[in-house]
Amino acid sequence: MTHPTRPDRTPSWTLLTLFIAAMLSLSAGARVADVPPPAAPQEESEPSSAEFIEYRSLPELGQITITDGVVRGAKSVARLEGRAAQLAKHGIFACTDEEKPHVYRRTDEMDGRRIETTVVINPPEDEESDWTRHVTVRVDGRKKVDCSIGESPEGDVFVAGVTVFPEDGTVDVVASDAEGSTLVPPEGFEKLDERGVITDDNLQPPPDDVEPEKPKTEKV
Repeated sequence: MTHPTRPDRTPSWTLLTLFIAAMLSLSAGARVADVPPPAAPQEESEPSSAEFIEYRSLPELGQITITDGVVRGAKSVARLEGRAAQLAKHGIFACTDEEKPHVYRRTDEMDGRRIETTVVINPPEDEESDWTRHVTVRVDGRKKVDCSIGESPEGDVFVAGVTVFPEDGTVDVVASDAEGSTLVPPEGFEKLDERGVITDDNLQPPPDDVEPEKPKTEKV
């Protein structure tokens, strides 16, 4: 008895195997394509900071001070920006409003003198410029100080602070040039009763110390 010959199914299994392998390869490729590329390393941002001018009337210490100040850190900057109006009532004048200039005026009677102070804060004109701040001090109606507070518009003078001593009759200006060398007002301008006005232009290096001449000796 003869049996019919079974058909050879080897080619069918081979095709099925190739088909499954192709589908698995496509599935793996799709999964790889779904994986996002690694994020580019972010550049470290500069620390947040903002400047302000501080005005202090200290009658118990016999002085009025106007100084340049800075805050650092995102939270501190946010507080300075968000509370600018309230802080101004306490003598903290924030350099945060880039839309318009701000003018602050204060008047004090101290030790028989009337001290009128005006602080003007101008925002940057463009991305490359910086804030400019100016202080004017009048003593008994006469202008005594008319200079930058902080960096001057030209960048050649930096005034860290101005202190008025009404009882002593003097004013101190702490300033430096672009190289960090000390600058002082002309001789005599520190006196409140002297008519000279202290400005950016007349701040100058302190006079050099002159050694006294040695007495001449005659040979015998």
